[in-house]
Amino acid sequence: MKIIHVHKYFHSRDGASRYERGLMRLQEEAGHVVAPFAMHDERNEPTPWSEYFVSNLETKHVAFGLNAIRQFFRAAWSREAEKKFTQLLDVFRPDIIHVHNIYTHISPSILAVAKRRNIPVVMTVHDYALLSANYSLWDASNMRSMDLRDIGVLATARTRFIKGSFLATLLLELVLKAHHAKRLYDGAIAEYTTYSQFVKDVMVGAGFDAKRISVLGAYAEPLMGSYENPPPAKGARRAEPGEESEKEGVLFAGRLESYKGVQTLLESLRYLPSTVRIKIIGTGPDEERLKTFIGKDHRVEFLGFVPGNELWSLMKQSAAVVVPSLWNEVYGLVALEAMCQGTPIIVAKSGGLPEVVGDSDAGIVVPPGDAHALARAIERVLDSSERQEAMRQAALNRARAIGDPQEHLAKIMEIYSRCG
Repeated sequence: MKIIHVHKYFHSRDGASRYERGLMRLQEEAGHVVAPFAMHDERNEPTPWSEYFVSNLETKHVAFGLNAIRQFFRAAWSREAEKKFTQLLDVFRPDIIHVHNIYTHISPSILAVAKRRNIPVVMTVHDYALLSANYSLWDASNMRSMDLRDIGVLATARTRFIKGSFLATLLLELVLKAHHAKRLYDGAIAEYTTYSQFVKDVMVGAGFDAKRISVLGAYAEPLMGSYENPPPAKGARRAEPGEESEKEGVLFAGRLESYKGVQTLLESLRYLPSTVRIKIIGTGPDEERLKTFIGKDHRVEFLGFVPGNELWSLMKQSAAVVVPSLWNEVYGLVALEAMCQGTPIIVAKSGGLPEVVGDSDAGIVVPPGDAHALARAIERVLDSSERQEAMRQAALNRARAIGDPQEHLAKIMEIYSRCG
């Protein structure tokens, strides 16, 4: 089968990028022919199809001025993407198109091209951008997740989610409403896939057809290929005889944003023994504030960005990986990756996170924002080496059961066949 994958990035910029590139690799190894469509970027992986990519649009500082106007019109309808995608279709002639995140950088103009050519389109939903310009459905001013009653045009604009700007958020919300009114997405996409039942339920509540949404979970990247044991992380050392095990510590990995709940994890220290250590992996706008909050507390170590294999090694050394999100996580890939290392997870009851744990003993689910409950969960993991070992084995079993890459690939290919 010949497949085009469409995502704004073609490098490891976000979870959607990693998912897309990993799926492409699985499909190539299975004998399918794949091609990407994305933006030009010096960080992109080499590909013979880059001549058809659209120009780069960096949105980090474009809340105002000419760049903001350019972003608005590109999000509404990118003629460049329409033209370049048409050229790619002429040359590649795909059987199916798999779309990921295209909203503000590529636009649904490519979906119109696919519809004119009668080429079926499948879309993986990586966030809530189909529903709102506030694609995390997070109200930072009130520190709460939004529900469907909160995603009207003005309510969304008041969250200032896009670059802290009311106007930028308002304009992109109006663009999205116009897209929906013209059915540019739903009229062209044959089937949607989601990581979790939670996201499917939200989409159905917003008016999407449940029969066209498949819940697939996610594949576990550490289970791909010949990956077995990650190499030691940079700076890691083995505990000497008589020393406390490295597994005494817990780990957080993710963007340092308010809605990720890192503050709750740090606050849990006041209820924990002084021997407990926390490693924080990641960067983001909340980093300096969190460092200021923790001050000189030697129990917390900020490690910044850590690449894949080193991250998995640090997970393997940890007693637990904590995902304390306040917002409704779409799924929680980091929790799945941790379980691949045989590391128990402690997750907030937010969005799709509880679905990763399921009814297994691989982890503990706690109320979001409850530092005391989180501390009790951490103590429960650390309290008994026997319990910790049992949870580790349960974590491995759970990861293999829900994250098998070949099973995920088979489900995707079945959907392609159904849509074709």
